[in-house]
Formats: sequence, C-alpha cells, structure tokens
Amino acid sequence: MTHVDVLDSERSAAYASRVFALYDTVFADFADEDAWREQMFDRHRARDGYRLVVALDDERLLGFAWGFRGERGQYWPDLVARTLPDVGAEWVGGHFEFVELAVDPAARRQGIGRRLHDALLDGLTGRALLGTSADETDPAVRLYRSCGWRTLGLLDDQRQVMGRDLRSAGRS
Repeated sequence: MTHVDVLDSERSAAYASRVFALYDTVFADFADEDAWREQMFDRHRARDGYRLVVALDDERLLGFAWGFRGERGQYWPDLVARTLPDVGAEWVGGHFEFVELAVDPAARRQGIGRRLHDALLDGLTGRALLGTSADETDPAVRLYRSCGWRTLGLLDDQRQVMGRDLRSAGRS
C-alpha cells in the first residue's frame, strides 16, 4: 500500500540516493548523483520552507515532489520577474515554489502524482508558482490545471509559469 510522507530538509537527506535514481529515470538531465546533489538537491534543501514529499510502497520510492519558499535573488524567481514583469510584481517573493514532481513510469495513472501534489501544498497559504511545459497535452500540465493552477505567462515557446493562490476556497 502506498503511503505519502512529508519531510523537512534534515529528514529528506536520507532519501537523496533514491530520489536521484527516480529523478534520473524521469528527467535524465544530470551526469551523476554527485552533480545533482550539489547543483539541485542540497542547494534546494538549504532554502527556507523546504519540504520533500515521497510516495512509498514499503521501501520502494514511487514518486516525489519538493518545493521551498521562493524569493527574489534566486535564479528562477528573478528569471520570472525579468521575463514577465507583471507576474513578477504580483507573484514573486515570499511565494511557495513548486519545484519538482516525478512518478515512477511503472506507477503512473494511479493517482500518485495528485497525492504528492496535494501533500506538498497541504497547510501552505499565500501564492505558489511553478514552471512547466507549455504543451497543454503534457500530463503534468493537465494535473496542475485539474488542481487549480493557471497560466500566468510564457517564459518561451516551450515553458510556462503557472500560479495558484493557496488562500482560495476549494483548495485540493
């Protein structure tokens, strides 16, 4: 039976190797675990409000999601503010940044992505931002739309910024 755990920065360190293995299966954009840990995982774990959500079947990692409090002065929020000044003025700074969500390809279409999404945002208030594909048929985009996210603007022809006001009624 799959269960979902929400972990803080300290507790998430124990999952790094398993998260990397799944990250590499889904995204395959880092040469090795050491580079991924340094440039992505550990850097993000050091940010305010960091949380990692894992979906486990016994000890098998079926999926994960993570995010943290986004602020000006960080790469992605500054990119959004430069590229989409109206979005930056209203949304960037003090927002929750929904960074990653991945589900093992063998475990997809079982509601795990939705459970990870909901657990990652549970109890948060304010505004949340994420960057994702601009392709409306992309499964991630369909998931985010079904959870109340809306397009705020395009970073380029392949990437969009989505936002969600977590204070809104009817949160997932």
